[in-house]
Amino acid sequence: MELLAPAGSRQALTAAVQSGADAVYLGGPQFGARYSAENFTIEEMKTWVDYCHLYGVDVHVTVNTLVKEKEIESLKEYLKQLNEIGVDALIVQDMGAVEIIKKTVPDMTLHASTQMTVTSLEGVKYLEDMGFSRVVLARELSEKEIEHICKNAKAEIEVFVHGAICMCYSGQCLMSSILGGRSGNRGRCAQPCRLPYDLLENGKTVKSGYVLSPKDMALVNDLGTLKRIGVTSLKIEGRLKRAEYVSAVVGVYRKYLDKGGNVSKKDMQELLDAFSRTGFTDGYFKGNLGKNMMSHDTPSNSAENKFTEEAKKRAAEDSNIRKINTGIMGTLNIDAPLELTMYDNDGHYAYAQGTLKSEKALHKPMDEKRLRDQLLKLGSTPFECDDINITIDEGITIPIKEINSVRRECCESLIKQRQMREKGRELDFEIEHINRKKTDIILTCEVSDEEQFKAAVKNNIKRIYVPNDLVGTLKDVPDDVEIISKSADIFCEENIKTDGVLVSSPAAIYKYKDKEIYGDFRLNVFNSQTAQHYGHLKTVTLSPELNLHEIADLCENTNANLEVIGYGHIPLMMMKNCPIKAMGKCQKGKMIYKLKDRKREEFPIVCSKGCIAKILNSKPIFMADKIADLKKLKINSIRLIFTVEKFAQCDKIIDMYKRALNGEKNVQSMTENTYTRGHFYRGVL
Repeated sequence: MELLAPAGSRQALTAAVQSGADAVYLGGPQFGARYSAENFTIEEMKTWVDYCHLYGVDVHVTVNTLVKEKEIESLKEYLKQLNEIGVDALIVQDMGAVEIIKKTVPDMTLHASTQMTVTSLEGVKYLEDMGFSRVVLARELSEKEIEHICKNAKAEIEVFVHGAICMCYSGQCLMSSILGGRSGNRGRCAQPCRLPYDLLENGKTVKSGYVLSPKDMALVNDLGTLKRIGVTSLKIEGRLKRAEYVSAVVGVYRKYLDKGGNVSKKDMQELLDAFSRTGFTDGYFKGNLGKNMMSHDTPSNSAENKFTEEAKKRAAEDSNIRKINTGIMGTLNIDAPLELTMYDNDGHYAYAQGTLKSEKALHKPMDEKRLRDQLLKLGSTPFECDDINITIDEGITIPIKEINSVRRECCESLIKQRQMREKGRELDFEIEHINRKKTDIILTCEVSDEEQFKAAVKNNIKRIYVPNDLVGTLKDVPDDVEIISKSADIFCEENIKTDGVLVSSPAAIYKYKDKEIYGDFRLNVFNSQTAQHYGHLKTVTLSPELNLHEIADLCENTNANLEVIGYGHIPLMMMKNCPIKAMGKCQKGKMIYKLKDRKREEFPIVCSKGCIAKILNSKPIFMADKIADLKKLKINSIRLIFTVEKFAQCDKIIDMYKRALNGEKNVQSMTENTYTRGHFYRGVL
């Protein structure tokens, strides 16, 4: 299995390579999901790509943020630069970025980021059809789930084995974005999950602490199992961590990948000393969810940041511990220059010939041992000789300086060969400008219960998104109302009872391809190329992180049918490890729990299919009094999402939006401080 290490800085990269990583992942100056990491300029990246390739270490570059319309040209240029310097793979989240990569640098290897929220074989199959050679699975999967995917997928499967866990499914978190304008999907997460909260039960505080702060993951004792079930790559989290941490963790994992067996107490302590939040968890992998996965008492590092001398040495800037096994063949004949060949285990050969011819020795001749010893002086190079064959005539000599020169030339030649990579094709690609027409905007509703459904029907809403479990219980549905089954937010196989289905993932698109498919906002449609990718769907819902100007720009370059969310408590987090259960409680289908933050805002917690917990924003988006701004956009529909609202409130809200769409000028706003405009007027960086 490949051991894949984080390289958030130059020193961390050195530490990863010298500690035995098979590959590293790093970010460049843009489009990477760790904006606050040190990261690398293109010029620096070229140097470090060569350094990694020298040691046979692959370089995976993160291009795993959502891309704005105005950034597409910059992305195209950046992709060509990465192609030029010979990176080995791109880690990608945005489907629009995938389309641009395929049209700009089509030979580039594609890895699907964990930000794509791939939790099923169906998700992997969709991405295989897209040209991905590797998929990084969501951290939330169990051993059994990973094994099923590995046994049935063509793509390589990569899993996280060590480091921080997001409380929310990666790629589905809007908490930092909505609350503070710093988007996790854009690499700027403010980590509100690491803040304290009160757990409210029917309005009363029943628990307090770091309710959303998980422990770090450690699967070092499960390496044998991961190999058996077919995992290709083991990923260590930590591009924001120090070089000594990278050295310590990579060093321990390298040791047990090579030797096998259970981890010693000493080595486990080294991992704990490097970084931990009150210990480690393997809860997702083992299927043991709950309190033991959480660090309720502290969100921070509880370790002493102690590192072994070996870890420190590997993390040093001038570290030269990792050696490349080579063979040497040397020939020195009478009246001829020294000829030297070096070769490695990867099939590279380097040849060098001296400029001075040997002479008959007047005093002490050069013998085989002396020539051998001189050629084996590789200390400052990355090479270590494990096979040497010398042929030398008797009674001759040559200057030591000449031997050193030939050896040095041969080493430099072998270094260049090991660093060499064939550059892929580069194509010119221009965004097609589409003369998109304005159409009448319709209202749609997403409901959570029958009461909300009745309010939508009463107000003559013609398209209603209904939870799949609720569809079969509805009565007296008018013939002209289009019922669209809302599939699970996190994919699981369901019996869809209607012709149309609202999907939240590529997995669901793959599964329900025989249905009329409507794309939900969880597809993270951020630019025209992503919209075009999903353009075959009946409707594509745009990301709620876009502002009005960005939506307008996007509309000009796609003919997809577009929907925006104009009302609702936006879901901020989707969690497999329910924070209520982890605190010793259970909602049992009722909506009685909320989280209260330091600003006294209260966030409802909703339980959904598969015991997935969902945190809603404390305030709903409200745009009825600003509908004129939405009407200026070339969108097709506005969705109203109802979650905690009762019939009367739904009835009132729908009526306000209908009147506003019909041109009524005096539609009132909601009470001050009870709503938000979302990102329509601010957006994210």
